[in-house]
Amino acid sequence: MTKQDLKSLVPREQLNWLFTILFAENEFIEVLMDKGLYNEPDEIGSTANHELLNKLTDAFYNQAQIYDMIVEHLSQKAEAAISRVGFMLVEEIKTFFKNPVPLMESGEFGEVVWALINDTREDVHAHGFHLMSTAYEVSKVPDETHKQIAQSLTQLQTASTEVQESQEANTNQLNENLLIVTEQQSEIERLAGALDKIKAQQTALHKKNKRLDQHCKFLIEENERLKKRITTFQEKEEKLVSLQKENIILHENATRFADTVANLEELDTEHKQLLTNYDEAKTQLNELDQIKTSTETFMVELKLVEEAMFKENQALQQLKSDMKNQFELLEKSHEASKSALNKIRMTVKHIEIPNMELSTVSEKNINNEHVGVFVDVQNMFYAAKDRFERRVDYIKLLDLIVGPRELICAYAYIVQIPEIKQGNFISLLEHNGYTIRSKDLRLRGDGSAKGDWDVGIAVDVVSMLGSLDVVILASGDGDFCPLAELIKQQQKRIEVVAFEHNTSMDLQAMADQFFPIGEELLM
Repeated sequence: MTKQDLKSLVPREQLNWLFTILFAENEFIEVLMDKGLYNEPDEIGSTANHELLNKLTDAFYNQAQIYDMIVEHLSQKAEAAISRVGFMLVEEIKTFFKNPVPLMESGEFGEVVWALINDTREDVHAHGFHLMSTAYEVSKVPDETHKQIAQSLTQLQTASTEVQESQEANTNQLNENLLIVTEQQSEIERLAGALDKIKAQQTALHKKNKRLDQHCKFLIEENERLKKRITTFQEKEEKLVSLQKENIILHENATRFADTVANLEELDTEHKQLLTNYDEAKTQLNELDQIKTSTETFMVELKLVEEAMFKENQALQQLKSDMKNQFELLEKSHEASKSALNKIRMTVKHIEIPNMELSTVSEKNINNEHVGVFVDVQNMFYAAKDRFERRVDYIKLLDLIVGPRELICAYAYIVQIPEIKQGNFISLLEHNGYTIRSKDLRLRGDGSAKGDWDVGIAVDVVSMLGSLDVVILASGDGDFCPLAELIKQQQKRIEVVAFEHNTSMDLQAMADQFFPIGEELLM
């Protein structure tokens, strides 16, 4: 419904009359004051209500702002009726709101009519206009008129009775009073016509009463339907309470399930770790089997060598008795065989015990060798942590690898990490003969970090090479292979000490001696 529709379809006098029903006295006075239609309270007090209401109606038709304000105000006031009408079908509306009289008596007429004429359905607001017009026409007939009609009907009935009695009593005088009777008969005919009109009105009222009875029946049926709906709503509400309780129980079960899932995830993580450990153990067992196979092969070779030596010894004794001039030659051969046997036994011993203690330096005269030790702490630290979850005992390591030789220098290369405090560790190394080389961890722009001493170690080794006979490198990094090759080119000895699992095979092959670190050097 547009503004033009409402203004053009509702006559001004009917809308003015509807405003008298919808607006309370103080209410439309407040509207007039709020919108500036009257500025002085005294002026309003001296003006009749119907004049004030006429002014409000004029503003409704002539001022768009007042029109919008009144429509919004009355729509809020009739919100319940608008909601009620919106849920009803057109047939229900025409049956339920068929007569304006019950609505007038109940005080709902104004709000219901406003809801009907503002409904978007054409049949609904057309019925609203019809209902308002009918009520308006009825309202113009005073209540006294209805009372006068009822009194006239009573008087006519009484007069009719008296006339009938008079006719029976004066039958003999009919001829004498013919003129009087004729006049009375005319009056009776007039009164009979009036009586017929009253009867017609009575019939109309009777029909209206029947419609009211039908409306009452409809209201009773509607009340029953509403009671059933209330019962249904109550049942649904009880069901909702039950569902809420079930929801709480399900929520608790979901919480417990989430805890169970978290535990299962932890167990799955532990299971994966155990599988990883199992694979590592299986790999080690395979390596052990290979070592056992190699050991058996060496034992066979050892027996063959022992048999060969035994036969050589017998031959030697025979040769001594037969050829004294070849005794010295055979004795040298025997010593060479014995030396080879010792080397094979050392090899077998090394294979049988992979984590054997670091072998001591050869028993040749090495007391005068000058030794330099260069320890890559980062490489050693992570190798020990990844495989053994332990740390290297650098004090014991230094004593074992130097032995009786003369230690010229021992450098420990450390990368300082901000999150790790290494002050006590550095003090311990310095106190036990190490010279500390330290640098900070460098952070790149992409978030990665770099910190190694490969170049620094190489520079220190080359600079010290002139005063050293032996370079001991404590690192398994294969990047030191070129450095090892350079050391050997300078006729110097290169020894490598590191964890076997973390040491480059090329570096092991290039070193004059490789010392694998075992658990005896861990703490």
